[in-house]
Amino acid sequence: MKQKIGKLLIVTLVILALVSVYFFIYYCNNQDVNEVKVEGYVSDSSNSQPLKNVKVIIINDRYENNDGYKNYDEYLGHDKIELKTDNKGYYSTTLKKSAFVYVHLQKEGYKPFEEKGQQAQKLITFKTRMNKSE
Repeated sequence: MKQKIGKLLIVTLVILALVSVYFFIYYCNNQDVNEVKVEGYVSDSSNSQPLKNVKVIIINDRYENNDGYKNYDEYLGHDKIELKTDNKGYYSTTLKKSAFVYVHLQKEGYKPFEEKGQQAQKLITFKTRMNKSE
């Protein structure tokens, strides 16, 4: 009888430890990052030449809304930043707070492109090659 209770206690403690580790990792991975720099280069896929005047739309999701309320189960804050690439195909901006970033690119004569979203970190760099429209 004592062995069964001992085994049950060990199993219960292991499960409790695993659940605690899960919530700790979840909490650590689900926080806004401050001062996130998003940058990238856009080029033509056929000749690797930089593309200037590409419309870059950065969609920023964050756990904190504009009033300072936080909820780590869903994104409450949303930002949309529009930029253009320079002569070298470069764009850059800094986000005050971010949890997840998407980038959409548009240029006349090219197919619209959406970069795979990324979890926020201090520096996010994209290197995009756009295909010409047919």
